[in-house]
Amino acid sequence: MSPADVRLSVIRNDVLRDWTEVRRQAERAGSVDPARGGPEAAFVALALDHSYQALEQILLGVERALFLPERTGDRWHRALLADATRELPGIRPIVVPTEVERDWEHLLGFRHFLRHAYAAELDPARLAKNVDRLRKAVAATEPLMMALLGALAPAA
Repeated sequence: MSPADVRLSVIRNDVLRDWTEVRRQAERAGSVDPARGGPEAAFVALALDHSYQALEQILLGVERALFLPERTGDRWHRALLADATRELPGIRPIVVPTEVERDWEHLLGFRHFLRHAYAAELDPARLAKNVDRLRKAVAATEPLMMALLGALAPAA
């Protein structure tokens, strides 16, 4: 196995690990009713947070692997997501479908809210809406992630 194949394998394993976590957390988020009470709402909220975090790890990892410039500024999270919906010709394909960019964006916004609104009550209806967004976004993003994983497979 060449050094390039080893590098591809490491990147592929990282993407696979993180995409598996996106899906696992999406399943967890949908496994309980946030309207049942505070613990259930907190469980759903953390699963939503962790799911988006795993997606962002994929996006960052792909950029690092391609030696793209490090993100800076106060809106870098949003720019990272927006750029993932665009092909970089000759560098990488689209990673996030444009039709679910807004769903992922809402989840990014929710993650920001969750991490900074310490004393806020969690609204079960909003949590349920975000679970629906996550399900839709994961389903639409899955084929692109599988294509990315296939492209990262070392040559036989």
